[in-house]
Amino acid sequence: MSNFTVDYANEAKTWIKLSEDLTDLSLENTLSLPQICVVGDQSSGKSSVLEALSGIPFPSGAGLVTRCPVRLVLRCAVAGTSWSCLVSTTASSQTITPKTRQELPAIILRLSETLTHGSNSDLSADTIVVQISSPESPDLILVDLPGIVRTATAGQGSQVITQIDNLITDYLKQENTIILAIIPANQDIATIDILERARLVDPAGERTLGVLTKPDLVGTGNEEEVAAIVKNIRKPLRLGFIMVKNRSQFQNEEGISYQAAKEDEELFFRDHPTFSCLDQRLLGSSNLALTLTKLLVLRIKETLAPMKRQVEVMLSSIRADVRAVSSYGSASCPSERQKLLVTLTQEFVRHLNDCVRGEYRDRLIVCNPSLRLYTRALIIFQELQTKVAATAPHFRVEDFITNLAHQMEALRGRELPGFMSAQSFYMFIQEFINAWSAPARMAAAQMRALANEVVRELFGKIAVSYPLLRASFREVASTILETSEDEALRLLEGLIVREKDPFTINEFLQAHINKLRYDRFESSVDDAFRGTIQDSSGSGSWQATKEHVGASLRSWYRTAHGVSSSANAEDMSAILEAYWTLASKRFVDNACMCLDDRILGTLCGKVQEACYQFVHDEAKLEAFFTEDEAMVARRTQLERTRDELIKANAAMNNIQAARKPTPRSQKSTLMRSPPSHQLKITVAVRSQGLGLQLADEGGRVSTAFPNQPSHHLKAGCNQGISP
Repeated sequence: MSNFTVDYANEAKTWIKLSEDLTDLSLENTLSLPQICVVGDQSSGKSSVLEALSGIPFPSGAGLVTRCPVRLVLRCAVAGTSWSCLVSTTASSQTITPKTRQELPAIILRLSETLTHGSNSDLSADTIVVQISSPESPDLILVDLPGIVRTATAGQGSQVITQIDNLITDYLKQENTIILAIIPANQDIATIDILERARLVDPAGERTLGVLTKPDLVGTGNEEEVAAIVKNIRKPLRLGFIMVKNRSQFQNEEGISYQAAKEDEELFFRDHPTFSCLDQRLLGSSNLALTLTKLLVLRIKETLAPMKRQVEVMLSSIRADVRAVSSYGSASCPSERQKLLVTLTQEFVRHLNDCVRGEYRDRLIVCNPSLRLYTRALIIFQELQTKVAATAPHFRVEDFITNLAHQMEALRGRELPGFMSAQSFYMFIQEFINAWSAPARMAAAQMRALANEVVRELFGKIAVSYPLLRASFREVASTILETSEDEALRLLEGLIVREKDPFTINEFLQAHINKLRYDRFESSVDDAFRGTIQDSSGSGSWQATKEHVGASLRSWYRTAHGVSSSANAEDMSAILEAYWTLASKRFVDNACMCLDDRILGTLCGKVQEACYQFVHDEAKLEAFFTEDEAMVARRTQLERTRDELIKANAAMNNIQAARKPTPRSQKSTLMRSPPSHQLKITVAVRSQGLGLQLADEGGRVSTAFPNQPSHHLKAGCNQGISP
């Protein structure tokens, strides 16, 4: 921790504590929390890197050692405080407190066995959490992921490769995950699989940091190649590379302490002929810890505002969900149950009345369009109108008029020639009106089904915790609606009977008949003029036209107004069409009002009256207010999530550390930016004013003042180097 200033150490502790608190709230499945994931091939040196950072031994060896994620939470304790550790898993609330560092590998292996159910080939998505507090520890949170496997070995199922790939991808694709790619320095970097995986989820390399291990195993002559990687020349990453030398196998067997291993690491890099020439901030586990802490703190700062907005949106949504499953009161004694029944009934009737009247002001109805009863009822009314209109005979078709003439002739009695029989009109109109019965009955059935559906859904949302009460209310409503439908059907049949006895004082009928007659006359005139004969010169002969039009109109008049069956049928067709149009509109309006009044209009009052009858039936009340266990469990879970989000929001609100946004472009120089220097230039401003030009000239920042005297003042300094 000597590389930290006191102020920055305290700031880092504050920010990392915030990330830790958010993780402890189990929000990692809902929020993309900042984290550092350690990934690499099997035997790439992952465990050794973690040991160097944490000061604790990790399980290591051949084959698949890490079989579940291990979250390592490191806290820097006050000097003089003893080392302490707490181990747990996300699958259980139990904790283990090791007394010494040496106990940890066995504990981690034992918990891995538990999480994978004793299988050597299976993996688990549950996490082992190791919390360490020590004066030597940095403030840091790391996630160790299983090593990449290319081929399954003895005792491993073929599915292990896919399981590991999926587990690693799930972590790496999270946008706030910093990828710590472990790469053996003695291998060709072009063949390293983890860098390709990182590139797929982080194409710009903005959150990938490479860590070169095993520099002591680099073959002679390959040192310059490794140095080029550290300098970020080969396979460049935005965050660059850091090289570390961990304890060798021999040193592990000899039991060399971590402090001695760090001293050996420093000596190795200082004395190495090639590596000693590199920027020393890119070498060593201490610099790695410092860099990781800076990266993690920076990532937390950058994501704080977006995470806070996301938490607030989630909190608003979860509060609405909690309200939706919350009860309207307690039901622990008879009086409370009576009061609760009345409350629920009144609340239900209030909402149902709004649904029936089409007044959608309440949030419950606004958020649930299926509860908008009257809006959906209008669709049934429109369908009824369409179906009734579809029963209209084809009054103007020639076949209809011909058939009508035959029927009128067959019904002729003592009427004199030229007179139409009123009995014929009554018989025809009754036949047409009979077709309205089926659409009306269908509309009544649809209205009852719709009201029943809305009642069920509405009460299901109000009495969400009480299944027996919901069932009883639904039964009551269903019985009421069946009775209301029967009443509506009787009224609809009465409407049809009345329409079969033609009557109106509406002037529409006379006006419509006249309009139909005029339309037919106008059509005959158009037909007459379209058929005029033109002479050979192409100019119309008025005499010929006059004769043709006159003949055509006389023919039409004889057909439409002559004393004949066809003429009577033509006129009867116009009268039938006019009255059918009037009567059908009147019937649709009356039928819709009947359905509205008898099925919807009486529903609220009848349901309220029926439900109040349960108030004095204590046996039923006790059964009614037995809560659904699944709903209680859901409400408990929602309340727990709500409380966690409230705590998360409070934690982000209470963060007091200063937040100075760092441009994303500066992240690439986070590890290697030299100390900044200031250059002060004093210039006398003359009457012509001050002109200022900035330019990058061969790695130098050049400042020029062209408005000054002819020689132009000019100053410059090398970037990052004191002038």
